[in-house]
Formats: sequence, structure tokens, C-alpha cells
Amino acid sequence: MIDIKHLVKNTDRYEKELQIRNLETGKAIELVNTYESKNKLQQEVDSLRSQKNQFNDIVVKLSGEEKQTAINQMRELGAILKAKEAELKDLETTYSTLLYEIPNLTWDGIPVGKTDEDNVETAVFGQKKEYSFTPKHYYQLPTFVRDYAGEKGVKAVGSRGWYMRGELARFQRVLFSWVLEKLEQKGFEYVIPPIMVNEKVMEGTGFFPNSKNDFYSVNPGEDDLFLVGSSEPSLMFLHANEIVNLHKPKLFTAWTDCFRREAGSHGKDTQGGIRVHQFPKIEMVALCESNNSSEVFDLLTGIFTEIISDLGLHFHYLEVCTGDQPMKNTRMIDIEAWFPAQEKFREVCSSSNCTDYQTRNLNIKYIDENGDEALAHSLNCTGITNRTLFAIMEQYQNADGSVNIPEPLKNRFGKDLLE
Repeated sequence: MIDIKHLVKNTDRYEKELQIRNLETGKAIELVNTYESKNKLQQEVDSLRSQKNQFNDIVVKLSGEEKQTAINQMRELGAILKAKEAELKDLETTYSTLLYEIPNLTWDGIPVGKTDEDNVETAVFGQKKEYSFTPKHYYQLPTFVRDYAGEKGVKAVGSRGWYMRGELARFQRVLFSWVLEKLEQKGFEYVIPPIMVNEKVMEGTGFFPNSKNDFYSVNPGEDDLFLVGSSEPSLMFLHANEIVNLHKPKLFTAWTDCFRREAGSHGKDTQGGIRVHQFPKIEMVALCESNNSSEVFDLLTGIFTEIISDLGLHFHYLEVCTGDQPMKNTRMIDIEAWFPAQEKFREVCSSSNCTDYQTRNLNIKYIDENGDEALAHSLNCTGITNRTLFAIMEQYQNADGSVNIPEPLKNRFGKDLLE
């Protein structure tokens, strides 16, 4: 969440942020008014409570009619206090709700726009492969048809369910293992985190309440847990309520299954495995000092760029516009790989800088150069998902439907082709 004291001093800037993100304006002003009213009412309640607490010391010194008068006055004060406390509780609820409706302030260089159509291409890597045949969609290739059991998955799970088996499953494991080893070599700590977390974790990392409908709930009303759509919230919570040594950034990675309801995606990408409810993902998460989160953002983005470049894929960067940014982000770059059969780029990675939006909620701090406690900055970036696997299949396909294995993976896979 945002710093309320900063918002009070810079209300116009936050109102501008709501406007360029295409969110309801007036919320920042409403939050300031609610905050001030809450503080004023809190002072009144504190004063009434103090008077009530002093009553016992006073009443023991009284007797007779004077004592009864004091008791009656205290009953009236108690009724007023009770009403004020109820009013304060309502104001606190309104304040908390409004606080989560104010987004992080975006980086000055972000393009202003409404949807992903307004994202701006900033760099292109590699070359489009030339084919002597018409490329097929990855889900039309023999290895996918044989080893990706979508119909059986639908019977087991429902829409967008799937099984992966055989050579395709083995190749995915090889690809993910190669990426994980790369990250460990670059100083990332490998963590096996929970993939079910409580609401506190999801709120603390900025996924709730605004995106709550995107996630699966587990046993609501009893356990009240949620399946994560990324290991980011689990990894971030690892250092909640701690003062962390950040003389050099802390880097974490996890390889987990992730779950998303894909709410609102009815009819989109119904073929293949790009838009499914369960998918594997390696995530990168970083904590750093506030003065170098831009450098760490470049570091994470660069690591994925190295991964996908080593695989020989054609891809580009998109600077994500204001209207397509999650609430928690100050900046976001999407990396999209070329899918020749679709004749378009598709997202395979998102790299995000959340500055102190998450760490304020989670109370993650470090000691700065002046010896004072300061809020850490948090960042996250995709390490790999199965979308990169599908991009490899499309870009490396042959006329007979086989798929060439990228050079870095040939020895690991033990074959040159997926057939």
C-alpha cells in the first residue's frame, strides 16, 4: 500500500496517477478526508476513554447524591463513547478500503495508455526465422498432439485442464532445470515455498483485494486459503516483519505450479496450453535498498533476456502503459516471444518493480547508510513458464513437424529433435 503521509502532502500527484491509470478519480481526496476525520475522531475517543478510566478514582471519593450524579454522568459518557467507537470503526473500515484503492506511483518514463494495445515496443532481439513451409501452431505439432492430453485433462479438471507426458514432459523438465541452475549460479537462493497462502499474504503483497477474483480459494469459511498465481507472494512473505541485511540485494527463486482462474478469458486461447488454470513457473524475486531498485530491475530483466537469448528465440520488449499496470507496480516490462504460426508476439515474461508498495504492508526493512530503518524495495520477474516451451516449439519446428532442440539443451535432453 502507499504511504498515507506522502499522499496527504502530494494529493494532486496521486489524483493524477488515478487518472493516467484510468481508475476512478477523487479517491485520493476522499482518502485524505477520511484519514483526517479518523484521526480527529480517534482523539475524541481517546479523550472519552481517559475520562472513563479516571472515573473510578473520582467516584470512590464521593458519596450520596453527589456520587449518584457522577454515576449518571458516566453512564451518559459511556453511551457517547460507545457511539463514537462504532463511528470510528466504520471510518477505519472505509479508510482501509480506500487505502487499497490507491495505486503505486508509476515511473516517469511509462507511456500513458488504457490497454495493452497502448504498450510500447522498446527493443527487438534476434531475427524471425525463415521457413520453406507454412509453420504450424505448436499445438498442431506431432509431439504436442501425442504428449499433451487436453481432452483427458478436461475430463479430470474441467475447462482448460491438461496432462503432459512423454518426451514433451521430459523436455519441459530439462528446460526448467537448466534455467534453475542458471539462476542459482547467479546468486539466487532456491526456495520451496507454500503454494497455498492466507489472505494476509495476498493483501500484503498487493494481489488482494483488487485481483481477488483471479485466484482459487481453498475451503472458504474454514481454512480460507488461496492457491497462488505465482510464487511471488510466498517468497515475499519470507521476510515479513524483519530487518534484512541488504548491502547486496537478496535474490530468491522458486519452481512451483501456479493457479489462475483466468476470469474473463472465456473463448480466448482455448486451444493449446497458453491460457490454462494450472501451469509451471520459475519465479525471480528480489529485495534491495531503495536507492538501487532501478538497477535491480535491469538486472532481473537482463537475466531473463539472457535466458531467452541463449535459447536463440526472437523476442521483443514492451514498456507496459499506465492503464495496463497492476496496482502494485511502479514499472513493468513485458517480454514477448515470436509465434510464427500466429504471426505475432506473445507474452513469456513480466518484469516488475514494486518499490515499497509491498514492503510497507509486510514491514520489510533494512538499515540505511545513516543507521536508520528504511523500507526495502521489492521486485519480481518471470524465470520461465511453459509459454517459452511453446515458443521454442513454434520457432524451431521443421517441415515434418519435428522440433529442433536449442543448442544449450541438446546434451541435457540427449536428443537433437522432439519428434
